[in-house]
Amino acid sequence: MAIARYYKVGVFDTSTPLATGATSTVTTPVPILYGVTTSTADCYISAIRCSVMGAAAFPSNASVVFSLNVNTGVQAGGQTALARQFAGNALAANTLFKTAGGTSAAAITGLTMTAELWAQSVPFTAGSNWGEWFTPGFELNVGNGPGTLVAVTYELGAAGTTSAVNLMPELVISE
Repeated sequence: MAIARYYKVGVFDTSTPLATGATSTVTTPVPILYGVTTSTADCYISAIRCSVMGAAAFPSNASVVFSLNVNTGVQAGGQTALARQFAGNALAANTLFKTAGGTSAAAITGLTMTAELWAQSVPFTAGSNWGEWFTPGFELNVGNGPGTLVAVTYELGAAGTTSAVNLMPELVISE
């Protein structure tokens, strides 16, 4: 018997998955995956994975920092990302997600970072990746009550002529 129900949600978990990430030429944090807890539960993050899939051009000797942050503000933009249970069922999780990727890629705006919960720097080159699982019982609890805003952001280590950066953050959440 499983300890919990696990779900995966990522940038490409839209109604029509397409490997399109966000566009950025700045060195400030850009939200790419956003979630808000529902009125009845917290969100427990059991794993986080991130990778760089490709771009039109990469700045030389650069990195990208992925981070998981608690936020304030009012989210705008993005499209719905569907959390899928590992059993393949599309059951409703206790957190609603938006993504800046997919077929109708749209920037997520209106958020202000208040606390960083996790961060990892990876080389800003195609194929670089990082994944981290948290021991059961030690998951990241991003909700201290309903309405908690959480976002995975990326921040380029060097400004460049990058457009259509194909980045893939994913979260494994449990309830």
